[in-house]
Amino acid sequence: MKKILITLLLVTLTGCSTLQNELKSYVKQPKVSYQSIALGEVSTSEIELLPRFKIINTNDFSIPVNSIDYQLSLNNKTLLEGETDAIGTLPANADKELNLSIKLTQESLSSLKNILLNEKKIAYQIEGTVNTLGMTIPFEKSAVLFLPELKIGDLQVKSATFEEVTLLLNLEIENLNDFSIPLDSVRYGVSSAGKELFTGGLSNQKISHGKNSIEVPLSIKPSDLFSNIFSLLLDPQLPLSIEIETPFYSKSFQQRIDLSLFMSNQ
Repeated sequence: MKKILITLLLVTLTGCSTLQNELKSYVKQPKVSYQSIALGEVSTSEIELLPRFKIINTNDFSIPVNSIDYQLSLNNKTLLEGETDAIGTLPANADKELNLSIKLTQESLSSLKNILLNEKKIAYQIEGTVNTLGMTIPFEKSAVLFLPELKIGDLQVKSATFEEVTLLLNLEIENLNDFSIPLDSVRYGVSSAGKELFTGGLSNQKISHGKNSIEVPLSIKPSDLFSNIFSLLLDPQLPLSIEIETPFYSKSFQQRIDLSLFMSNQ
């Protein structure tokens, strides 16, 4: 009967500060613990952080969780603040995952990119409070976000004729973060002597922790650069400029391939 009465009071009278103070003597403060963080949507205009916490109710009755106040800081400088909607009811002697969605857009995203480009890493802190029954339960997580390192690996010529050259570009990406990074908006292009030869993009890619390798097939037409087979044989060195654009940064690489080794086999 006592549990039922307390539960009814919690549900119907949580807006009264006097009753909230009385109820605190009967209610054990829930515990909040950090679980993990992930990246949600990642694009050139937005990066979404998805921190996950767990709240544990050790009471023998359910309690309402009103909202969560949170704050994101980069290098000890507050970047943004927010508050969630009502979370709902936490059952008796149970736990519940709290998933936040923190979106960096425009100015905040620009600050993140500038620091990452200059320092290759950035210290971040997510902190806030879970609000329930007039109680504010603090939580906090501090960690470091590392800029993924991108390198051009082997550029293999799979086949070559005067009509078409098929290449296989190997991208080497090292991710020092303890979470995967989605690559759904990576653009790449290949040009030579200022003339665009090929453009493309990556979708549904996940860069896991550690070293990753991604193979990118390319196809170019030498006839777009050489007037005829003889001009190609006179100077078979093909200079290539490879541009890689990611939500974090853009990089340019220069490569040269010797087509004479392949054209001689035709």
